[in-house]
Amino acid sequence: MIQTEKSRLQAKQVIYLIAVHTGIYTLYNYAHGMINLLYVLSEYIPILLIFCLAPLVAALLLFTQSARQGAILVLGIMLAELIYTIYTRFGVAGPFTIQEPALFWKIVYEGSFGMTLALEVIISWMTFRFLQELHKQGNSLSGNPS
Repeated sequence: MIQTEKSRLQAKQVIYLIAVHTGIYTLYNYAHGMINLLYVLSEYIPILLIFCLAPLVAALLLFTQSARQGAILVLGIMLAELIYTIYTRFGVAGPFTIQEPALFWKIVYEGSFGMTLALEVIISWMTFRFLQELHKQGNSLSGNPS
């Protein structure tokens, strides 16, 4: 599939946002470990790797012939991560601490949680727009009106 300049720009934006998301999500998990004694980061490394590396790998597919499949993967991973992030923040027991954690780490935890959620929604929306653009390109190449 031949991509237009608009779809290439959208793909670049998605990759940049995913890279920023990866850094903020890592910070969020580190801050979670700093304020919660039971949240041992080493136990969550497989989940952290999946939610950080899988979107990056899937986003690289946006520049290949498998752009649709890559966009669907990015969309699925981001929506799954959105649900998981909300569940782990509100669905599990509150932080267990021996002593009160530093206010700095509480602020970093809450701030990075909000930024992570916002980025997951934005990335999902931009990926959906990318899919729409690919659909328009496919229809214009086959002669079907959309």
